[in-house]
Amino acid sequence: MAGKIVLLDSSIVIELQRGNQAIINKIYEFKQENIYVTPVVIAEFYRGARDKEELAKCRKLIAKFKILSLNEDVVKVFTQFFDLFSLSHRPAIPDMLIAATAINYNITLYTLNKKDFHFIPGIDLL
Repeated sequence: MAGKIVLLDSSIVIELQRGNQAIINKIYEFKQENIYVTPVVIAEFYRGARDKEELAKCRKLIAKFKILSLNEDVVKVFTQFFDLFSLSHRPAIPDMLIAATAINYNITLYTLNKKDFHFIPGIDLL
């Protein structure tokens, strides 16, 4: 699995911060240069910080990962997904942006919340 490229969902980053050993062990299966986050994941993660000290810890953890940009192609995929699923599945906007990023860059999304993404065609969930 070392060559696999993954996009971390917010749920995974939060569990890493909490010291969840099962998640930490899974992350060690990947090469560090193959682990990514998005600006949406960063925003959701930072939003959970309760004070300056926690925010500093969040920044330190995020600095370990590469960041995939939200470009025009990601926005196009997001718009398609939102048009298709906004009424039938009522997805959260951040989840759709994260899914669109994974699909656009053709990488696996590592999440603890598969129910938020399972209906998206072509998405590779871990």
